[in-house]
Amino acid sequence: MNSIRRTRLGILGAALTIAAAISLPHVATAADEDKPAATKKAATDKPSADAGPGDAGAGDGGKTAGPLPAGHPDVGELPPGHPSVDDGAETDPHAGESPHDANPHGGNPHGDTPRRGGNSGFFEAPPDTAVEDQTLPPGTMVFTIRDADERPIPNATAILGILKSSVAQGDKRERREVTTDAEGTARLDGLPVGAGTSYRITTMRGLGTYATDAFALSDKAGKRVVLHAYEATDNVEGALVGAQAFVFVSLREGVLSVEQLFNVFNIGKVAWVPGKGAAQVGLPEGYQAFRIPDGMTDVRFVDEPTKGPWLSGTIAPGRHEASFSYQVPLEGKDRQTFRVELPPRVGEVRIFSEANKTMGLQVAGFPEAQRQAGRDGRKVMVTMRQAMQGERGINALDITITGLPVPGNTRWFALLFALSAAGLAAAYTIRQRAEGAVPDEAKDDLLEAREALLGEFVALEKAHRKGDIGPKTYGRLKAALLDALARIEARLDEVKAARAEQRRRDREGTRRPRGEARGEGGSA
Repeated sequence: MNSIRRTRLGILGAALTIAAAISLPHVATAADEDKPAATKKAATDKPSADAGPGDAGAGDGGKTAGPLPAGHPDVGELPPGHPSVDDGAETDPHAGESPHDANPHGGNPHGDTPRRGGNSGFFEAPPDTAVEDQTLPPGTMVFTIRDADERPIPNATAILGILKSSVAQGDKRERREVTTDAEGTARLDGLPVGAGTSYRITTMRGLGTYATDAFALSDKAGKRVVLHAYEATDNVEGALVGAQAFVFVSLREGVLSVEQLFNVFNIGKVAWVPGKGAAQVGLPEGYQAFRIPDGMTDVRFVDEPTKGPWLSGTIAPGRHEASFSYQVPLEGKDRQTFRVELPPRVGEVRIFSEANKTMGLQVAGFPEAQRQAGRDGRKVMVTMRQAMQGERGINALDITITGLPVPGNTRWFALLFALSAAGLAAAYTIRQRAEGAVPDEAKDDLLEAREALLGEFVALEKAHRKGDIGPKTYGRLKAALLDALARIEARLDEVKAARAEQRRRDREGTRRPRGEARGEGGSA
């Protein structure tokens, strides 16, 4: 499937959800019918001087922002109707629908006639391309900057980023400023070829920044590159954008681990550049360990510790993905509620939580969560809701996790005893070594302490298997108990050796007088 077809599938699949988010009149919404399939290029929030995989910008908006965390439900485990978060999905849930199914009036809700509207009535962004041209000599690049309607943008300033990579010299970055002619085109000759050199073209138009994917030049022919730059606004009301939100909750040692992922769609011809705080996410009070995954896109969240993360970058026409993760400390109760405030224009939210034998998921205003099994047999709880007509998006989530394990007294008794036993063993060792003697009761006390420690080992294992003690606490307690046991065993060995030495001396002392007596009798 070519890139144009993939882009069309992605936009068609997103249209209904976005319509719900921005309350477009006369646009129907249907549950489980908005599976975004493909991706369009995201954009950078400032020009980059460099090229290469590590510098990808606008062209990477549809790529996954980073690896999923441990325990994250796999894409293949999500329930029927879950929007795909992969590139290049091959199915279109709206294939075969008439224009009136998506928009009864058949027009573009953005107010102008789309050049590439297709049957959806929404604008479909033309793809950026970098294609070999056999009529161009190797080392030659001809690039054109166009607008949303494929018209060239004359006298546009662009930055050519060059990344040269070699094992011997490492990475070397260059940048050149190039201005297009009256036809929106510029030509560069004599450029290095081969996989060791990659290129990236970046341009600005108004508030927006746009860039190609990184690409290389072959030694067979040159390339023709097309980059699109759109009008941009920082006012969300001036752009046709909407979002889907996904929340994944799992239980970790002492915390709830939360990942939030957003698919942001722009189905208009104007890019949206949210200013600081314009697309803010309010996180639960006391959240910690905030992390943005490494990714190939500049459309990403930026953390502001006192307020929460906000979305930055240029939301060009197409699909963009951004995510982050954080932790919510457990309160020591069997149920805990935390609140998440969402950015504007969120038309659909799906929430997943780990589902063990006791845990449950409740979200205010959402249907009852359903327990489902993934391909690997893991259980997850799932609930979802779409914004209603006229709702202007889902603004906040009150998420309650039930059936949380409450720490019992076993962990504290085990820890206290382990530390006490370790201290006891150390005290025995220090005192006995200092006195140079072995008290008669030392062995009995040490044996009694060892038996108690072994009993604590059994209690610790039972508590761990029941889930009363998490893996980190279990590891710490086990290490403390092992240390105490090692000290006691070492002291027992010392006691045995000392007692053996004492018995040897006693035997020698008993034999010496008889020998001396025999010697005196012989001399007489």
